[in-house]
Amino acid sequence: MKGRIKDLGFGMGGDLTLTLSLPRQHADSLKKLMDVDIEADIKKYREKRSMSQNAYAWMLITKIAQSINPPMNKEEVYAEMLKRYGQGGIISVQKDKVSDVMRAFDYYVQKGEGEVNGKQFLHMMVYVGSSQYDTKEMSTFISGIVEEAKDLGIETLTPDEIARLRNG
Repeated sequence: MKGRIKDLGFGMGGDLTLTLSLPRQHADSLKKLMDVDIEADIKKYREKRSMSQNAYAWMLITKIAQSINPPMNKEEVYAEMLKRYGQGGIISVQKDKVSDVMRAFDYYVQKGEGEVNGKQFLHMMVYVGSSQYDTKEMSTFISGIVEEAKDLGIETLTPDEIARLRNG
């Protein structure tokens, strides 16, 4: 949920105390968490992508999949679009740990291998699924998909309509 840090201080026992300002509608569920251990994950707020952006991306991905000869399934096209226009980075994983570590990633490609201090490593390009994108990242992803669709002669929304999706 979106909120703001209002105050930081220290309690009598030396623990950090944090005062948050959060939307009122969460009061009942937060009261239930009083005096119990909780897990907290506080990070800078970023606008989430809109579902209309997601629906448009999948509609184009489906059309691209159907127009390719031979046809591909939409999940294969989605993975290819992630590689071309998505978010991600390279990680190095000890060769004997690859199967354990890569379970955490849905989309990845091996990019090379190396050795450090006698240990073998694989270098993996990992891609973040679009469900984790914010509005800006999703806009970049959609722009790439739109260009791919245009190259295949698939009708796309006008630039103004696409801009409305980005702001949606």
